[in-house]
Amino acid sequence: MLKSNQKEAKVKFDDGERARAAHLMQSYIAENLNREITMKRLSKAAGYSPCYAAKVFKELTGHAPFEYIRKLRLTGAAKALRDEGGRVLDTALDFEFDSHEGFTRAFSREFGVSPYRYKKEPVPVPYFISYDALIRWHSENGSVKLT
Repeated sequence: MLKSNQKEAKVKFDDGERARAAHLMQSYIAENLNREITMKRLSKAAGYSPCYAAKVFKELTGHAPFEYIRKLRLTGAAKALRDEGGRVLDTALDFEFDSHEGFTRAFSREFGVSPYRYKKEPVPVPYFISYDALIRWHSENGSVKLT
């Protein structure tokens, strides 16, 4: 029976460690959103191999790392276009998109409106909101009460 309890405790510890790793990757992404981000750098932030880091990230956030980054960048770009009204190309480059065309396709697919049109007439669009993996893990495991 003691071995079973030890195994249970280890699983809970490992889950907390995985949540911490996902949190570290989320922090790295937030700090480097307007710079190139590689899986190698993300995995280094988490302390895991690139393959395992990607798996953990997806399990705990619901999004693959680069899908998560793309959604954050598109949301940031939408807010910049809405609030600052800069050129679409400059905004695309500011948020690490390689081209105006690629940015326009991704923006239109995500929000259902072109970035140029959104800049001229902002309509409500579904911004991506990320939730901290570590806080979520603590709240789901009873260590933190969120109200």
